Amino acid sequence: MIKEGSHLFVEGHGPVDPYLGKYAVKSPRIWEKVRAGWARAGLDPAAPYLPMRIEMELTTKCDDACPSCGMGALPLAEGRTLADGQIRFLLDQFVSIGLPSLAITGGEPFTAWRALLSLLAGARERGIDISKLTSNGSWGTQRRCGPVFDRLEKAGFLDSRLFVPLLMLSIGEQSIPLERIARILHHAVTHYSDRELNVALSSLADPATREHKVDPLIALYEQRYGSFPHDRVHSTMRVYLPNERLAGQAPVDRPGLTPVSRWMNRCFDCFAPTVGAYVLPTSLLKQDGCWYTCAAFNVPEKLAMGNLLRERARDVIARANSSAYVARVRAGGGLKALHEVVPRSVTDTTLGTSFCGSCAWLIDRHDEITGEETGHPSPVIPVAALLSRTGAAGSAR
Repeated sequence: MIKEGSHLFVEGHGPVDPYLGKYAVKSPRIWEKVRAGWARAGLDPAAPYLPMRIEMELTTKCDDACPSCGMGALPLAEGRTLADGQIRFLLDQFVSIGLPSLAITGGEPFTAWRALLSLLAGARERGIDISKLTSNGSWGTQRRCGPVFDRLEKAGFLDSRLFVPLLMLSIGEQSIPLERIARILHHAVTHYSDRELNVALSSLADPATREHKVDPLIALYEQRYGSFPHDRVHSTMRVYLPNERLAGQAPVDRPGLTPVSRWMNRCFDCFAPTVGAYVLPTSLLKQDGCWYTCAAFNVPEKLAMGNLLRERARDVIARANSSAYVARVRAGGGLKALHEVVPRSVTDTTLGTSFCGSCAWLIDRHDEITGEETGHPSPVIPVAALLSRTGAAGSAR
């Protein structure tokens, strides 16, 4: 398979080659086109933080039950899906900030089939690319696989301007039969070229064993379809981590601890414009509208800068750009920028298990030392506004 970090293009570091990488672009002028979109929206293209993609949690429902789910997905009976009106509202919000691309995640987006099709069609109408669609592949049965691809195509999944759309299939703790994943991969690589659709496998492993499902998947694929398409399938190979948003998560035993200072020094700049291997800067939008300036599964809660279902996206973007923590990380090229705030004597002797865990710890230390407050609580909606939304304002007068 194609290694995740292959074909990384960073703005200001040489030309961009189209149609290369997991998040391949269709034009070598990607930075020019993206910044022109921000300018048309009335935003300053030189602002410290403007997302090139929003990871959008369409639903919290899932038809599987991974004990270490990174997104904290819920059973079908308990989860919630964005309503049609909310989808339209959010898409208009995205247009107002010149958002170039959108990634659709969950939960499991295919448990919200009608909402998914509505989102795809609405994004196409507004000129927003779908750069990624993540799924556990439960729909890859013999009866559903082909028709699902046909409906995705009809709804506009492949109609992108800047990015080659990516279908990401997760095979970590999922109980979905691997034959369904293999069938989806085979259909994708035999019906579409790498200029029309990219495919990837996201395989998260137990950190204690480091065992992935990729090898048995490849063996099954070759048994049924012949040689595995290594030159078409991109990889994401990582381990499960603790997630503070997932109540009752199964314990994650990650052997070995690393000083926070080492995590800081190895962290890449998640705010520097990047395509190919990743789409950065990126952000996470939860189903409840809560918006984060980072899209890592276990993103620190203090990186929530507002709620896009309650506030104007332009205001939330402005708040993110006024954050002292965000500004320092952006200016310093990653977490290593916090060395100028948090003493090395502390970061060298404090142990962490991940970049995100270290980031959460650093935010608290940064705020304690500087007196700043990172993040923003969800705003209170005025009663009058609530009444007007429910149509009760007139009767209340």
